Parts: sequence; C-alpha cells; structure tokens
Amino acid sequence: MAAHEVMHRYAAIMLRTSLEHRPIALDDYELFLSALKQVRAQLVTIKHELEETLRNRDPLTGAGNHIAMLTTLRERQALAPRFTCLAMMDLDHFKEVNDTYGHALGDEFLVQYAEFVMSHLRPYDEFFRFGGEKFLYCAADADLDQGRAIAEELREGLSRREFFVEGYLPLTVTASFGLTLLDPSVPVEQSIERADQALRAAKDAGRDRIAIWQAPN
Repeated sequence: MAAHEVMHRYAAIMLRTSLEHRPIALDDYELFLSALKQVRAQLVTIKHELEETLRNRDPLTGAGNHIAMLTTLRERQALAPRFTCLAMMDLDHFKEVNDTYGHALGDEFLVQYAEFVMSHLRPYDEFFRFGGEKFLYCAADADLDQGRAIAEELREGLSRREFFVEGYLPLTVTASFGLTLLDPSVPVEQSIERADQALRAAKDAGRDRIAIWQAPN
C-alpha cells in the first residue's frame, strides 16, 4: 500500500477512535507518523525533481534549454564511439512573422512549432532551444544517413502543417536544417558550431532544405 494511503487509513482510524472517545492506540499513531514521514520525503523528492526540470527547460517552448543541451551532449559524447547526429533547425523568414504579426503571435508560433517537433521525438532523442527560433535536435544512435531521414521527415511534416493562432488565418512555415555528427574528439561546442555552419549553408542554398557539415579542405 502506498505511503499516502497508509497515512489516510490510520488518520481515519484515529479520527474514528477519537470521535468514539476511546484512547488512540500507540501502534496506530506510530504507523501514521511513519507514513507521514514517507509522504513528506516523497514530496521533497518531487519538489526537487520539478525544480531541476524547470532549471533545464526553456520557459516558453518547454524544450531543453542551453544548459541542458551542453550537459546532455557531454554525456552523449562520453558514450563514444556510438553515433549521435546533431541537427540545427531554424525557421525560415521567421523575422517576417514577428514584423507582420507581432512578437506575441511569434511566441505562440514557436510554442506550436516546438510541440510539433517534440511530438515526433524518437525514444532517447532530445530537443533544445538554442536561441530565438533556432533549435537543436539530438538524434541518439543515428549516423548522418539516419539523421538526414529524421530531418527530412520533420522538414516535410512542418511544411505541410498549419499553425492556428486565434484571430488569424492558418499560417505555414518552412525550416532549414544543418547536420553533423557529435565528434568525440572535440569540445561539444565545436560540434554545435559545425551544425550551425551547415545550417547557414542550407540557408544560403535557398532555405527549406538540409545541409551536412563538410570539413574544410
């Protein structure tokens, strides 16, 4: 029986005993106190877990934040030589959304966009807000071919999706992607920069597409 059920059970027993003007049994009282201590300990644990979650989440979109991103990637890096594919994602022409409709609608747009991506996460994949409308998808146990397939599914799905914001017609958006592998031989920040360089290449090539980081000759 769960601790809170035990606590309520013995609280009810003691209350009934008290209403009947009978002395409360010491064993009942001690069992109640023991269950109460367990419930308090569980509540403290839940509180700490919630605080930890909030510290590691972007408050707007619910995606992981920058701190969580670096921590997760360093943990993944320690698992080398297993592949981890990074996909830097950026909404195309998002500045026009903010300029046309305002930042409040832009924020709602980002929330729905993040919800769309997170609803398509595979088990053990992670999704982080890098900054602004730029996000990082971390695909576990995925080489570049698998990472490209994931990114392509997201790109196509996003281009077909209609975003609904009250008071406005449905809006659509596209995104560009820059891919690289998490390199165990360099700092994680360098791998992130490679994904960002590939993203810029995708933007320069016309947007709404995927580019893979290429090592300079």
